[in-house]
Parts: sequence; C-alpha cells; structure tokens
Amino acid sequence: MSSQNNVIHQSAFLNRKRHQDRQQEIIAFENEIPLAYQSDIRAYQKYLVTTDQATSKESMYDFLDYCIKEQRIKSSTFEKRICALKRYIIVETQNVFQNDADFKREMKYLRSLFKQEEYSKQTIRKGKKALPMDELMKKINKLSIRAKAICLVNLITGNRPSEMVRIQIKDFDLDDLSVNVYLKKQKIYEEKRLTLDTVMAIQEYIKKYNLHPEDYFIGSILSNGNHEKYISREISTRAYLNDLKKWTGFTAYNFRKTLVSDMHERGADLATIAKQTGHKSIKTINDHYLKVSNRTVDKFLP
Repeated sequence: MSSQNNVIHQSAFLNRKRHQDRQQEIIAFENEIPLAYQSDIRAYQKYLVTTDQATSKESMYDFLDYCIKEQRIKSSTFEKRICALKRYIIVETQNVFQNDADFKREMKYLRSLFKQEEYSKQTIRKGKKALPMDELMKKINKLSIRAKAICLVNLITGNRPSEMVRIQIKDFDLDDLSVNVYLKKQKIYEEKRLTLDTVMAIQEYIKKYNLHPEDYFIGSILSNGNHEKYISREISTRAYLNDLKKWTGFTAYNFRKTLVSDMHERGADLATIAKQTGHKSIKTINDHYLKVSNRTVDKFLP
C-alpha cells in the first residue's frame, strides 16, 4: 500500500511540474520580442533617456512624431517601428492596443503627416531592383558548380536569406522537382517548385562535394590552395549575403524581385506567385514588387 501511495504522489508531482513548465513556456511565448524589432526598441529606449520619459503609450506617440518630423524616417520604417514598439509596450507594461480609440486617433494623425508636402518624400521607396531574367541567368551559368547551384535555388524559389541558410539536402525532392522550405516569418514549411536546370545543378553540386541528407545545402567551404573542403553548418545570413554579392554583385532580394517580376510578365496570377515566393500577403506583392519598372517605361519612349 505504501509503495502504491508513493507512485501516486510521484505521478501527482510530475503532473504538477509539467503543468507549471507549460505555463512558463506560455509566459515566455507571450513575452517574446522578435529579434528584428530590437533596433527600433533600442532607438525608443535611447529617446526615453534623452527626454526623461517612461515607457508608455504617450511616450511612444511622442517618439513616433519625432521620428517623422526630426529623423525623417521613411513611411515603411515608420510602420515597422509601430509593430516593434507596440509589442515592446505590451510586454513591458501589459497595456493593450485592441479597441484603443486613442491609439487609432494618434496613428491616423501620424500617418497623415506623410501626405503633407514637407514629409511626402519620406514615402518614396527605392528598394532592391528586379533584374532582366535572361541577363541574370547568363551570369549565374558562368559560376562555379557550388555557386551556380545555390544561386539558381535562390532565384527559382525566391527564398529569403534566412530561408536559404536553413535548407538541408534532405529538404530536396529532386525527382519531384521540389524543395521544402521553412518560412521563418510564418513559422511553417512550404513546398516550392524547382526547374529541371536547377535540379541538374543541385545534383552536380551534391556529387562534387559528396553531400549527405543531413548536410546544409549552403554550408561553407574551407580552401587550402587548390583543395576545397565542404563543412556542413548553418552560416549566418550576413555571410550568405556576402557570398551572393561576391558571386553575382546582387542580393537575395534582387533575386526575389526578379522572380516575382518574371512570373508576372509570363502571366502568373498573384496567388501563384505568392505560393512560390512564400509571401503571406498578396497585397505585399502588388504594392512592393510589381511596380512598373524603368525598363518597361523605356520601351515605350519615342
């Protein structure tokens, strides 16, 4: 009987511990602040020190007003900054913004500033450009076996740098002309299509470096004279962007915009483009990727 009671007590203890651990995990999840928000939060914290204010909605509105009028930030940076500061204030002060009439009033006013002539230039966006697909392909086809395979996968999938560095060889289904990509923003895996030329380049790359399923697709190369040794590891997005720049002179975002523009010119609808690129919002593609290019305008000039 004593032994049975011990088992019951032990089970109750383990159950309570699991429940407590789960509650701690939920709290940590609720208090998580994305890494991408950190620079905006630091700028806000610095402003609080300079102006001797505390973390609050009111100081956030004051800071955002300062950002537009004094720092002259772009409207796109302004929208990102709102997301970052809302999240920070929710975590730090437990204040909420849902159904907050004051917040809506403040945001309506701040966004209206960008429509005034004095601040209208801050709505101009000059992001990475789409490139002529045929010219980019010519450049890629002249690269080394490894660089060519990596660049083709990035171009054909439209992956973000953070998605490229996480791909492993086991994520490819070369018979099906596809690759499973972890979309960090959406926190899901999405199957993306590959072209036959891309698959052939991947196969050549795998054969040259004797890659295995668990190996990272990009990894890194240790050069010793004429000898190259592949090392399987997840490199940083910065290191990857440096490689792309070195190989092609362009970035992953040039590749991404090139894919969107090329698919659209070929007649693909926005939903089809979004599936391949991993965009959650079709509106984002329409607003930020499919603006009429200078090359298109040039075609119709006399």
